Amino acid sequence: MNKKPNPFMAGFLCLISPMLGPLYAARGGWAAFYFVATSAAIVTAMIYLHHMPLVILLVPVVYIASIVHAYLLASAYPAERQRPHYSRWYGLLGIHLGMSVVVIGIRAFLFEPFQQPSGSMLPTIEVGSYLVAQKWGFGHYSTFSVTIAQEPITAELRQGDVVVFDHSTENGRTVQFVKRLIGLPGDTVAYRDKKLSINGKEVPQVREGDYMDVRTGKGKLRLARYGESLGGTKYSVAINEDAHWNIADAPMFVHQDACEYDEHGETCKIPAGHYFVMGDNRDNSNDSRYWGFVPADHIVGRVAYVF
Repeated sequence: MNKKPNPFMAGFLCLISPMLGPLYAARGGWAAFYFVATSAAIVTAMIYLHHMPLVILLVPVVYIASIVHAYLLASAYPAERQRPHYSRWYGLLGIHLGMSVVVIGIRAFLFEPFQQPSGSMLPTIEVGSYLVAQKWGFGHYSTFSVTIAQEPITAELRQGDVVVFDHSTENGRTVQFVKRLIGLPGDTVAYRDKKLSINGKEVPQVREGDYMDVRTGKGKLRLARYGESLGGTKYSVAINEDAHWNIADAPMFVHQDACEYDEHGETCKIPAGHYFVMGDNRDNSNDSRYWGFVPADHIVGRVAYVF
């Protein structure tokens, strides 16, 4: 017997996904509408949350609207009408599982969102910004902390790219870092007296003015802002001209014998299968200058969009 949809079940299903309630009520058009509305609300919240915190309310508004609407749609469904197969439990389960597989596939192999938690990439990437990384061609296919496949990198990596990569902390945890790619395998990178050189050629810096870092908790910190260009990518870096290099800040790491240190900075010959990364906030970034090189199989992807 093809029973009339239960209004309370329709509302409950919307708590799982706003599209499931209308699907259960056999209204595929409204299900598509709420899928688009939910996606738009989430993306809008990601983009504008930093400047308009109340925009986060868009997501619960869509959920509440779908619950009420699904209840009304199910209540108005004619008792004598046959419900389509997609509105039955097995149809809903199949659609939900199918959508989950699509989402996981997109996150693992194509694009994945990340959030920048620190100020290491200022002034390029603000704290709390959302990033979307392009993942195909980088071989490190994982999402939700689960690795699905690991293959060699086939995408071209260029100096100046902003990359997401796995980094192992001292307590054994793996976290995602976002840094700028400075050196490729075989390159010699030197950072001495706040000047960057690659393969013996100094990277030109153009003074752009000052950058005010307001995250210190001790008032504003005035940093010098310089423009650089690597691999055809133009970007800005922030430099604290009062900060000084301290070799004691450099712990032991794999391939450390490829680096030489003195009171002016360091020079490293990047080993095969590894990369050298730095933050644009040069004096407030935990990067390759301190913990060494990024193995190729740790790179998750290249940052394609910043919100």
